[in-house]
Parts: sequence; structure tokens; C-alpha cells
Amino acid sequence: MLTVNHTFTGLPFITAAESGVVTAVPALRYCQLYFDSSQYHDDLPAQLIPHYPPDRSRAVVKRRAEYLAGRYAAHLLLQDAGCLLPVLTGSQREPLWPDGWCGSLSHAENSAIVLLAPAHAGLTPGVDIERARPEVFLETAAMFTSDEERRLLEQCDMPYDRALQTAFSAKESVYKALFPQVQRFFGFEAARIIQLDQQQISLQLTQSLTAQLPAGYTLTVEYAFRDNDVITLLY
Repeated sequence: MLTVNHTFTGLPFITAAESGVVTAVPALRYCQLYFDSSQYHDDLPAQLIPHYPPDRSRAVVKRRAEYLAGRYAAHLLLQDAGCLLPVLTGSQREPLWPDGWCGSLSHAENSAIVLLAPAHAGLTPGVDIERARPEVFLETAAMFTSDEERRLLEQCDMPYDRALQTAFSAKESVYKALFPQVQRFFGFEAARIIQLDQQQISLQLTQSLTAQLPAGYTLTVEYAFRDNDVITLLY
């Protein structure tokens, strides 16, 4: 799913990182990094990212560290492409990419991942990373899946809690990929899981989101496990 081209380390805040391309779509590049929230301080954003917008939020340190990690991964990809403009934040907390670029970002615990593509590539990137939390996914399954979806996931060839983790992440990737077109919130029920195979999960829209995204439209999300994390991506 991901082809690694480069690995590196950074400051104490960034413990390890890698970059490369989505194997099936080389125009879609990615960067994944690991970070240590205990090394975060409020001078760090300006040190890592030129033109970093002032943080006026009252978020706890952990959230500030996660936010910075995602933006820094995006900065590394953009910088490598010759763009020094930062990724800003929209009114619904969505990332706003510099003109000429599109992308997606996600973080989980101590890891962040970003996808980036030139706008002319015609891609709709969506990425999500989720840490394994079996008890949480089992307790909250009804919040992001229907009875029919859970029956399907129970029958697939992986532990049920892993299947739920993958389903949740896939729906998050769908939301992130489609939001730039839809420009409004839509819930987990807007897409239902219809198949879960090795490395791919298929979803079908249950409601029309735009004229180009009618009810019945099918989406294929790729996924891969890395230790306790699942990474899902849509393009």
C-alpha cells in the first residue's frame, strides 16, 4: 500500500519519520512520523514550520503536540515539493491546503500521517490512522456501524475488534476524502460497509452527498496494519 523512499529522524520531538508514495498511485505522496508529546513546548511550532499561524486554542499539550505533528508532516512533503506555505485550518477544523495542492492528515497517540498530491492529479485523498483499542471499539460499535454491518464484520477473516477498528478508520477516511466536495458534516451512517477483503474495504453511500456522489456510489478504501495501528486511505 505504501512504498517507503526515505527514512529519517528529527528533533527530540520527532523520534522517527518516513516518506514515500502510495504504491498504486505514485502521484500521491505520504509522510508518517512518530513524536513524543513530552518534548512539546509552545516555541516548537515556529521553530519547525516557517509562517506557522499563531495557535490561539486552549487545547491541552497532548492535542497541541498531535496538531503540530500532523502539520509538520505536511510541511515536510510541501517543502520537498518546493512549497513553503503552511496548511491552515478551516471553520470546521478541516485542513486548508495551499493553492495547487490537496491532501489529508491524521494522527493517533504518538503517530501522524499525511497524504499530499498536486491538485491537477484529480485525486481526493483521505487518510486515517487508528490505534487498536479493542474495548472501546466493542463498546461503541453501534455508534459507527449498523446491525447489518456488524454481522458482516463478525463473519470476516480477522478478529472482530480488528474489523471494527478497520471499519471505523475507513469511514473516517471517507469523510476526510469527501468533505472538500460536500462542504458539510455527514455522519457514519452516510456510508455502509458492503465488503471487507484482505487489504481493501468497500463502502456504499446510503444518501446523496452531491450530484457527483449519489446514494449507491461505491468507494474502495485500502488498509494496512502496522503494529497496533491500522492505516486506511482513499484516493
